[in-house]
Amino acid sequence: MNKLNVIVVDDEQGYRDEISEYLSDCGFAVNTAEKPSQALAMVSTQTVDIAILDLKLPEMNGITLMKKLLSIDPEIAVIIISGHGDMESVIEAMREGALDFFPKPFDLTDIQFSIERTQKYLALQQKVTSFKETCNTLLEASEKNSRYQIIGNSSLMHRVIEQMKQVANTPNTDVLITGESGTGKELVARGIHRLSNRKEQIFFDVNCTAITENLFESEFFGHNKNAFTGAAKKRKGWFEISDRGTLFLDEIGDMPLFMQAKLLRVLEERKIRRVGSNQDIPLDLRLIVSTNKNLEKLVKKKLFRKDLYYRLNKFRIHLPPLRERKEDIPLLLDHFTRLFCLAMKKNLKVVRSDTLDKLQKYDFPGNIRELKNLVEKAVIISQPNDKYLKLNIDLDQIENADFHEFTDLSNLALSQLEKLEEKMIRKALQKTGNNKTKAAGLLQITRTSLNRRIKKYNLDY
Repeated sequence: MNKLNVIVVDDEQGYRDEISEYLSDCGFAVNTAEKPSQALAMVSTQTVDIAILDLKLPEMNGITLMKKLLSIDPEIAVIIISGHGDMESVIEAMREGALDFFPKPFDLTDIQFSIERTQKYLALQQKVTSFKETCNTLLEASEKNSRYQIIGNSSLMHRVIEQMKQVANTPNTDVLITGESGTGKELVARGIHRLSNRKEQIFFDVNCTAITENLFESEFFGHNKNAFTGAAKKRKGWFEISDRGTLFLDEIGDMPLFMQAKLLRVLEERKIRRVGSNQDIPLDLRLIVSTNKNLEKLVKKKLFRKDLYYRLNKFRIHLPPLRERKEDIPLLLDHFTRLFCLAMKKNLKVVRSDTLDKLQKYDFPGNIRELKNLVEKAVIISQPNDKYLKLNIDLDQIENADFHEFTDLSNLALSQLEKLEEKMIRKALQKTGNNKTKAAGLLQITRTSLNRRIKKYNLDY
């Protein structure tokens, strides 16, 4: 456990100095105060674990001071000392939350032993709190995992699963998962966690795009009380919460550069420091990150640190898009149909063979997530007597597949190519919400070239 911070409040300088010197020699971090107002100011600006309070003080008595201190930080452990034999005050102090009492004069070793007992108590409390946090998160993860599985029998998915098994056996290896949006990167991360010897510990997932820059450091590293305006109490960060378990950072390509530097340092040193603290906290966790972006291109554009990229790229798992593993579509259809029919308490539906054939000609730009949403909607609108699942999808879009579906362009007439080009432009504009810049990017042409083609085909966007 980290060094305990002790404050000694006594209006007699002899006692303050004697206690402070002795406890400092014992390895505690000690501050002293003559008046309660000084002690309250200290507790408002720094972390205090133990408060040793004289019962008779100027400004207010020790019991009143104790109540004020505990109102600021209920986790402070209080030890009362007194040169007066007022047992009623002692009983009141113990009733109000004091952990120990010593009449003056006392043996300093008794104070030391009391603090050490308190230190063990605090360590136990921290373990209990950590255990509760872990149980709550594991329960949430368990409920979430029970609804989803990694489905696939294609050779590409066999390779992914084999990689998951391999890296799961090395519990300290960090993992980079790449792939388009909707391919199931989080499921793979959870699968690695469940296959590893960390499976009984926490799996904590964070979406890097959802955190504002001014909160990044506090969220990742935690903070001490009063480290900044609004920090009413100390708080664990994501690294500390994930200790002994797995931390999953989704969309790592969107992490700001200044945080990339801090992340790299944590990966190299395996320790952190809370905001507002000068004490290091050692870490034992596995980091799994994912992205749908090309990190190599981001490195070249100086939008992603090269050293962090090489650090994360030690073990990479690439998830193929659904268009490259279409043999898995029947399995995924069956899985999602059963899942949603069960969840919505509806009779099991089946998919017509002709509909399945058309689906396997579709590229699913939204990947598995798009297929899942498609099935969920179909189950929602299905009627009790329906045997077949009515998948509401643009069949014309499926039947007129994308350009790369044609393997022999030499057999296509120019008019056919122009029709195909028009359909591709329509599809790009629809997918990007008529954003010409983004549509041009999808088509890998310039915006000027796109405008020329829009005019050519009289597309009213």
